[in-house]
Amino acid sequence: MSEQQIIVYIEEAQLIAQKTNNYSLYLAKMVNNSFTAIWLAKPAKATTGQPSYQYKNTFDISSNSFMVNFTNSPIQQGDITFTSGGKNLPINTGQKTTLDEYGVFSPATNGGVSGDILINNQLLANPSEILLDSKGNSIWVNCSGGMSIGATTMTPKNQFQLWFGTAQAAGSLIAGNVSNSYVVTVNDGETKTITYNDSGVWVPGEPATRLTDDQITALHARVNKAVAMAA
Repeated sequence: MSEQQIIVYIEEAQLIAQKTNNYSLYLAKMVNNSFTAIWLAKPAKATTGQPSYQYKNTFDISSNSFMVNFTNSPIQQGDITFTSGGKNLPINTGQKTTLDEYGVFSPATNGGVSGDILINNQLLANPSEILLDSKGNSIWVNCSGGMSIGATTMTPKNQFQLWFGTAQAAGSLIAGNVSNSYVVTVNDGETKTITYNDSGVWVPGEPATRLTDDQITALHARVNKAVAMAA
């Protein structure tokens, strides 16, 4: 799979508004036609090892390989957190694995359907399957009742959802109050650019006015001052 990127520009008025609200910028990946978990997050304020969102933000979204796991925790509407029930298993699309009656995955093998990840579930009580990236970050969780005995398929898609929202950790379930989100398709080898403009509207492409490096530095200084004054 070739490199995929999403570049997000946030214009000044919305940088101030979102940071003043202490909202984070989130990205989710579609699996099985739904978005259920926060894959990547950029907070309003930088923390150790986690930079905040700024005027220009780049998400590296290449997924050359995945991991699977499961949770036995019942997932209900409004839940944010969940607990993994097993050990992450590295797997690629086109491969398959068996989750046995003791909650252990067999090694991934070829012979599945191209683009899909197949779990032959033998574990009772309808465990919910989890898809993770190769670093162990949760991408998607089945929030629709879990797995029955037999074959279950996860199909990662090239659609991604962006939105701002109250602070949550990456890997947690998407809160039910998402609004003003934007969905973009990014195929293999593509980079898509999106702007969240001063009016709070997602538009494809770069901002209408291109800023120099000095202008971007000055913009960040104004934003930081405005946010500090609003605190």
